[in-house]
Amino acid sequence: MIQVKAPASRQPHSGGMRRLAFPLCVALFFCAPALAAPSPEIPSTAVASQLGETLNQLPGHGVDGEPVATAEVRAIYAALGNTPLWQLERRQALETAIAGAADQALRAEGLHGAALARLAHPATARDVAARDVLLTDAALDYASQLRRGAADAVALGPDWHIAPDGFDAVHALTEALRGGQFAAFLSSLAPADPQYRTLLTALQRYRALVRAGGWAPIPGRDEVKLDGRDPRLPALRNRLTAEGYLPIGRDGDLGTLSLAVRAFQTRHGLDADARIGQRTLAAFNVDAEQRANQIAANLERWRHLPRQFGPRYIAVNLADQSLELVEEGTSAFHTRVIVGDTRHQSPMIRATVTGVTFNPPWNVPPSIAVREMLPRLKRDPRYLAANDIVIVGRGGDDPFGLRVDWRRMSGQNFPFRLQQRPGVKNSLGLLKLEMANPWNVYLHDTPVKQLFARAQRGFSHGCIRVQQPGELARRLLDDPAWDGDAIARGIAAGDTHTVPLRRPVPVYLLYWTAFVDADGAVNFRDDLYGRDAPVELALDLNAPANATQLQRTASCSEPNAAITLSSGG
Repeated sequence: MIQVKAPASRQPHSGGMRRLAFPLCVALFFCAPALAAPSPEIPSTAVASQLGETLNQLPGHGVDGEPVATAEVRAIYAALGNTPLWQLERRQALETAIAGAADQALRAEGLHGAALARLAHPATARDVAARDVLLTDAALDYASQLRRGAADAVALGPDWHIAPDGFDAVHALTEALRGGQFAAFLSSLAPADPQYRTLLTALQRYRALVRAGGWAPIPGRDEVKLDGRDPRLPALRNRLTAEGYLPIGRDGDLGTLSLAVRAFQTRHGLDADARIGQRTLAAFNVDAEQRANQIAANLERWRHLPRQFGPRYIAVNLADQSLELVEEGTSAFHTRVIVGDTRHQSPMIRATVTGVTFNPPWNVPPSIAVREMLPRLKRDPRYLAANDIVIVGRGGDDPFGLRVDWRRMSGQNFPFRLQQRPGVKNSLGLLKLEMANPWNVYLHDTPVKQLFARAQRGFSHGCIRVQQPGELARRLLDDPAWDGDAIARGIAAGDTHTVPLRRPVPVYLLYWTAFVDADGAVNFRDDLYGRDAPVELALDLNAPANATQLQRTASCSEPNAAITLSSGG
């Protein structure tokens, strides 16, 4: 398997290959000796004078045909005395960074690579001034892309609700230039998390696979049999070898092949049963370029996140349907979860767990009451009683609405609030983590434990059902008085009560379709909610026009039907 240690179907199409040429052609330009120093024959006074004229002409004109962030660029020059900023060492550091921008899946637009290539040999003061201003604007854009994301947050989808850190690119760049700390400034921009750095290495590995031709798809749609007779076994061996699951030149026996298939399935969130059915075959036939783009989309999500999650936090990977409690940078606890189905997608949010509620009631959301429960009630008026759901505020001897004519009710005429009482049938199970948020998404137990055995666990209405809620609660309470036995007694007591955490814990609901596991191996997951494609599109990963232009310049120089609605939110 492809394994990148933390620092520590289709053949690729030609558009992708043109895109992959971008880093090389930019590097060829920026490594050119001609950029070592400006021409000594151009007087510095002339450059300074021309710089003023160039800055004055920015509105509506840009520089050398390139749009420039006028107000921001002018503010930097004004703060630093309206003098040229890009002396040799500083300029080389920026040029090196820009040359590596594509390696981080940053957008070429805004970095002015082609225009700077045309100005590689400044012949006049105007050329030197234009290059200086373009470098300043490129530095701003590069810093913003790495620090806040290369694409607008809209590309992350309507369910992205995690605010990034505040970052004033103008102020940060100005101070770095003023203090002579530009190299340190550049190195501080990207996320420092080992996951990000390792995914960067993986991106280069998969792009190298694309350049080498990727891998051929395994033909057919029916199951590939590991029986020694299936004619597709050579194609399977080649596919596993291409991604490193089998050593090059060693086909191995069927036992070795079976182990390699299981490893592949594990790294792709599939049942590791060595059976190559439709889902495993589909994963094999995702081509190398698609995998590289998938990694790029996840790098972009990292850039939009806060740089520090805190010393202790919960991270839920919605695509992997797993939860991890992280303490001081180390995984302290890991468990499976169930997430929202495709109609009720779990959002990407940050919240704070403040307490553990024992034996919680479930206040049924009006949308679920009208859209899902009312049709059932029209067929079976005893549905509420069967699921221990009462009408809030309805006194007397009819708490379950047995005397209500449900056939007369509708979405416009539903004057009831429903609540499922605590107990073994309750959709929230016996424990709920309190984490106030506008989306009413919580971590909680569930009475439907069998779903955790599934490889794909998108079954809820958006909330996160936890496989081991008791152990998670014990760790979060972090109190000797609340050990496993005490938690069991609290549940057995039957009453609803909330125990506050001594230390509230942040929780992040994230969406990683490409990540690195504890062994340093790249993992991929199905894009359950279809959230990768908009990010990939916004990153302009297949932008042949920019690459071609630069190259020319360089060359010249489920919900389950068997489960009742009480299976949860």
